Amino acid sequence: MAYEEKRTSYDEATGFEPILKLIRQLLSKWWLIALFAIIFAASGFGVAKLTYTETYNSQIIFNVSNKNKEFIGTSQTITSASDTQASTIIANNFKTLIQTGNDFITKVQQTVETTTGGEYTIAELRGLISVEVVSDTTLIKVTVNSDDVDLTYAVATAIQSIYPDIAREVFPNADISIADNATKAKLSADSSTLIYTAAGFLLGAALAVLIILITAKIQNKLLGVDDIKNNFNMNIIATVSDIKNKKKTDRTRLLITDKNVGLPFIETFKLIRTKIENVKLKKGYSVFALTSSTESEGKTTCSVNTALSLAKSGKSVLLIDADLRKPAVCKTLGISLEGEKGVYDIVTGNKTFEESVKYIEKLNLYLLVAAAPVQDPSETLASEKMAEIIKQARENFDYVIVDCPPAGVVADAAIVANYTDSVIFVTAEEKVAIPQIEYALSDLTTAKAEILGCIYNRAGSGAVGLAMGKAGGYFSNRYGGYYGSSYYYGSRGSSYYYGSRSGKKHKRK
Repeated sequence: MAYEEKRTSYDEATGFEPILKLIRQLLSKWWLIALFAIIFAASGFGVAKLTYTETYNSQIIFNVSNKNKEFIGTSQTITSASDTQASTIIANNFKTLIQTGNDFITKVQQTVETTTGGEYTIAELRGLISVEVVSDTTLIKVTVNSDDVDLTYAVATAIQSIYPDIAREVFPNADISIADNATKAKLSADSSTLIYTAAGFLLGAALAVLIILITAKIQNKLLGVDDIKNNFNMNIIATVSDIKNKKKTDRTRLLITDKNVGLPFIETFKLIRTKIENVKLKKGYSVFALTSSTESEGKTTCSVNTALSLAKSGKSVLLIDADLRKPAVCKTLGISLEGEKGVYDIVTGNKTFEESVKYIEKLNLYLLVAAAPVQDPSETLASEKMAEIIKQARENFDYVIVDCPPAGVVADAAIVANYTDSVIFVTAEEKVAIPQIEYALSDLTTAKAEILGCIYNRAGSGAVGLAMGKAGGYFSNRYGGYYGSSYYYGSRGSSYYYGSRSGKKHKRK
């Protein structure tokens, strides 16, 4: 088995592959990141509006010099580098005095109480004042912020009125003057709304990214063809792009006979047909089983379209529905074969091979399908009669396509693989975890199955549609609990008969 001979995990990968995988994970969930970012940004905006309080500010700008203008002399008119350094030191000391000086704030308190008639604590007033030395200058900017317009201006004017006495007392040889008088208290710009909104946006996006990465690490889902190549070294037969279903058509009814599916979808199955034809030419293989690691990966859709594509080239093709637990070929083709049990009827002796095989003239396709699940699928598929069915099919048809149950769910696919020439493995992007694929492939290799390669399905599907789906586990309840299920498929008026289209010996029914 190819993937056993050379298996490279992402733990051993080098270069940019792990980074690219993380990027793919994030891009596939871009909508979740955007959703979280928007919700948190809106929450931040709401919090900002609910907690917003109007504040007012008033500013005073002081200029500090180490030379007192009262002293007359030539040295007083020349400013050296040492003078600038000394002035900067004085400016920082004056800043400290305003911020922490007890005498200074006490005088401010007394002045404010006289002006406003109110009573304010020293701690309260000090909390309203902020001071900064303007970078690369000896200017000091004092700002008073308060939600009371009168108090704001009162504190600013108090600082301006008392500073001369304090400055002369503490810095007798320096000159501290007003560069810009206290401004009238004005409403401060509301920056909290922008800050809260931006912070919420970034927090939401970061949280979404964290959730995605943690979830991706836990789930370890298949995100690209590189995951198949690097983990299992499997040949990629074809990549089937996801079809954006604008008309909300049933995803299980995507057929190459319907032009609405688009040219890329149709051409992909022509490519698959060409590769199968090449394998027959080189190795003589004509019987191919299609399976997956879990349900809802599109294996039946791929089986049907592969058979249709081969039939369109003029070959005689038999499509066998070997998924006896949950047969879906009839539903995919949109036909009704009420009462038919396909393989089961032949194994139990109720019908012959010729009686059970139906021919759909408009599709040039032969069918051996069931209309309802059976009670003992594994025993039916493991019987000698099943081997005879495949032998007869091989002798009478150019190609035989067998739709099997998921190999990672039940053992049926491994049983059928014993009768076929090769197995085509179908897997869907972001649908299944890499360990599930390994589990399924392990079952097939134990049965000595030769795996032709992988059809990588729903490429570029993203997470929106797949998140709504239900991924089957190793032992999916939907496969384990098939007994008593009811299935009904409407008739499309197709005609059925068993006939020869390739010159081989067939009895027309």
